[in-house]
Amino acid sequence: MSDQSGPAPLYHSDRSLDYWLSPELAAITPANARSRLRELASARGSYMGAWAAGIGVGAVLVLLGVVLSVRLGTPVTLPALGLPGAALAALCGIFFVRVRDRLPRTSRALVNRGPGGLRGALSFGAFVLIVFVGVFAFTAKPSTWQDPEALLTLATVLASMVCLLVVGIIVPATIAGRSRESLRRKAAKDPRFRGLLEQDLATWRDPYGQAGYGPL
Repeated sequence: MSDQSGPAPLYHSDRSLDYWLSPELAAITPANARSRLRELASARGSYMGAWAAGIGVGAVLVLLGVVLSVRLGTPVTLPALGLPGAALAALCGIFFVRVRDRLPRTSRALVNRGPGGLRGALSFGAFVLIVFVGVFAFTAKPSTWQDPEALLTLATVLASMVCLLVVGIIVPATIAGRSRESLRRKAAKDPRFRGLLEQDLATWRDPYGQAGYGPL
């Protein structure tokens, strides 16, 4: 009697983790091919980028508190912005370390709708700054350009925007764009993390089809 169940799924359990992690295998595999390692790397990069952005935003709040306290001549803004900023940076730093050292739950990965790499992030940031400066240049009164206080305020706003774009767009996009290389380095340098991957390799089965564990 013939077997009507179809071909058995290809779990590739006979392959070692080093085989799936090898850069040579990744180089000859289409960049958009699905694999377990790539899903792990993408999810890990998304989480790390999000928490890194939180750390950066907290640092920007502390810096802004210092700048405003100097500009306004009062220390009130320093604790008002600095304390929440420091708390945010510390909290996000804790979660950043946690997601960096653990395997993420790929079923709950963050949806990244921003730039997926450094080049896209730089282009987006430059576009935002050009639009802002252009709008200001066309709407500002001619006397504004002769007022040192107004120019200093504009410089402060631009600096704040640049900082926020860096920590909120460029840093997460860079981390996400290098997520595969980051996972490969982590597996090579951290025996505990490599052990988690080895355990995952031994137990993982593709619930949707016949995707292999790698390549990365």
